[in-house]
Amino acid sequence: MKNDKIASVFDHPDYQAEVEYLEFTKVYINMILESSTGNKENFKENIKQAFVDLDYLDSSLSYINILTNAKFLEMAETQLGRLQSILNNPYFARINFQREVDGKEELLYIGKTSLYDRENQLPIIIDWRSPIANVYYDGRLGTVSYEVNEEEREGYLSLKRQYKIEDGMLKDIRDVDLTTHDELLQESLAGKADNRLTEIVSTIQKEQNDVIRASLQHPIIVQGAAGSGKTTIALHRISYFLYIAGENFQPEKLMILAPNRLFIDYISDVLPELGVDKIKQTTFVDYMKACLGEKIKIAPTNDKLLSLVEGAENADNIKWISSYKGSLAFRDLLDKYLKDIEKSTAPSEDFMLEKYRLKKGENLKRLFLKEYKYLPIYNRLDKIKGLLSNHLKTKKKMILTKLEEKYDDALEKALYNMKDASKRKKKVSHLLDQKEQRLETIKAEGKVAVKNYMKMFKPSNIFTLYKELMTSPVKLMDYSSLNESEATQLSTYCTHLFKKKVFELEDLAPLYYLKTKLTGIDDEYKMKSFFIDEAQDYSYFQLFALKEGSGTDLFTIVGDLAQGIHSYRGNNSWEPVLKDIFPSANYHSLRKSYRTTVEIMELANDVLAVMKEDLPRVEPVVRHGPKPIFAQVNPKNTNELVTLLKKNVDELYKQDLNSIAIIGRTEKECKVLANLLGASDVKTQLLDEMMDMKKGYVSIVPSYLSKGLEFDAVIMVALNEKYTNEELDIKLLYVAMTRPMHRLYLYGRAPSDFLLDEVNENHYQVMD
Repeated sequence: MKNDKIASVFDHPDYQAEVEYLEFTKVYINMILESSTGNKENFKENIKQAFVDLDYLDSSLSYINILTNAKFLEMAETQLGRLQSILNNPYFARINFQREVDGKEELLYIGKTSLYDRENQLPIIIDWRSPIANVYYDGRLGTVSYEVNEEEREGYLSLKRQYKIEDGMLKDIRDVDLTTHDELLQESLAGKADNRLTEIVSTIQKEQNDVIRASLQHPIIVQGAAGSGKTTIALHRISYFLYIAGENFQPEKLMILAPNRLFIDYISDVLPELGVDKIKQTTFVDYMKACLGEKIKIAPTNDKLLSLVEGAENADNIKWISSYKGSLAFRDLLDKYLKDIEKSTAPSEDFMLEKYRLKKGENLKRLFLKEYKYLPIYNRLDKIKGLLSNHLKTKKKMILTKLEEKYDDALEKALYNMKDASKRKKKVSHLLDQKEQRLETIKAEGKVAVKNYMKMFKPSNIFTLYKELMTSPVKLMDYSSLNESEATQLSTYCTHLFKKKVFELEDLAPLYYLKTKLTGIDDEYKMKSFFIDEAQDYSYFQLFALKEGSGTDLFTIVGDLAQGIHSYRGNNSWEPVLKDIFPSANYHSLRKSYRTTVEIMELANDVLAVMKEDLPRVEPVVRHGPKPIFAQVNPKNTNELVTLLKKNVDELYKQDLNSIAIIGRTEKECKVLANLLGASDVKTQLLDEMMDMKKGYVSIVPSYLSKGLEFDAVIMVALNEKYTNEELDIKLLYVAMTRPMHRLYLYGRAPSDFLLDEVNENHYQVMD
């Protein structure tokens, strides 16, 4: 059936059949839920009994019984949770697919998880991540293909059908063909924002699906426009990854690196929905601190950004130092420094036991520099120590045996060759004393020989090594191409920083890199795959260090250069990442924005065009709304401003737009706004990166912290500050403008506060 739209769901010719299938599915799920609940209780009883039997039976059998039932209990609980979550909305789509191999047509219903008939193993629901479900997302009607274990399979797709199911009731049926527009997507986009990210399995678009299902054997870099769904896609890719990997991969060995803890809270609800709640989530700073293993103080990560936003006098100095610390040139400097550390650490002296040489120094040096090169530098010393200990055990026995034989021969000669009894007695006594003394000396020295030899090596603390390097202009010049002025500038900056007993974010990657090369990272923190969001804010060195330290290149990296408010760290292009860090990576560009209306996106595109960089215009999905509104306000008349804001918020609530943010340029501006609104009855929450967003509150958030978040409506306020046409300000303005789904308001002293004097005046309206 290929009709654009059915006037009512009841008019659809397959309505009755679809209702019956939905009821059958719900009944079947309930049946399994009852069965699983019973199994769950049985497993619990078995575990209790096994603990009782622990004292009476073979303990190993009891432990096996406990572990087996615990595993079954975990599986039962997982299945219960999975099925309970889909009971009232078991699937969202159906395909009619005829396999080329046998010509048999199958009706396949697609949902968040799979469900099979226990009697005949036929699918009742197929998982959206399964290979055949790909034809729903990727295939048009007609001849299509999909891949299973790198083998292509073909067939004929005669139907793509979408469902809207709410509270277990079939509300809508849509049949999709080449001429129909994806109305469910439009309805989804017209929906309301929440304080949490949600899954999009029912509305995944082809270009998004390409990213989700891209090769899992290669790293992937996604340049995604604001509102393109790149964060959501990355999380769905994790879900797909775990589905394909199955039991061959531990979810705990996969890590999401989020920009801040506020963001972790924002994505928290979607993780269980996608079945990826066991994966680790943290920030780059927290992960680095855990890997480094020592409590260190880090300067607030946004201090530099604030300095630049507020026009600090040393802005150029801050930018240069941040960029250099984040560059691959700085990595090269550290590599040369490490080479010297390696040479100075390498053994050179012979390993002796008394006067016996057990191992030549040159051989130990060769082992250290070549044979053990696969190990971190300081860990090679443990290898040397183990080698010497084993060598000593063998050689000491030989030495003691030979020494005894030597003295026994001398004693025998003295006894038989010396005629004078007095002299013979004296000689024998002397030899026996000497023998005993030598043997005792060798035994005693043998106990401490390895320990004494290893005392020559004194591994330095990683933080000490780093400080010694960064505060010495001479060393900085020796290991790099920095001139005297640059080296002095860098060392002076670092000396001032370290005197305050703090490091900054840009120091973490080099410290982590030094640790990987000198001692290695603890296995607990070695991940097998990373998902990095807001990756445009990572320096090249950060990405390289993560790859080097983890020993894997299975990275999913998503970001948007247009939102690169930390580009002073050096990352303003993906090309070096593709060329020098992840040469085998697949690259995808997502230009469509699914968040904002056409009207909001047109204004944001205009603002981005003010910047000199050649960044592509974002393509909004066709969803219209009111033009952004500029309202002129007098910062001195605070009562009028509060009244206007309250009226604006109340109107938005009446329109059922409940997720609202007031965005100021800086934290300072936001604090002023929070104080002004504090006396009103508008419930507000001043957000920082450590907080969770509360429902029912208007969020007041600085522009740089709003990145990655989404709201129904945004009110941007410029009281005492304005956005200039400098790159950083343009990016901050662009970030803030692309947060709302439906409404954008700009309150300022003049249109120029938001660069509206440099955009198409038809792309916004002025409040009367």
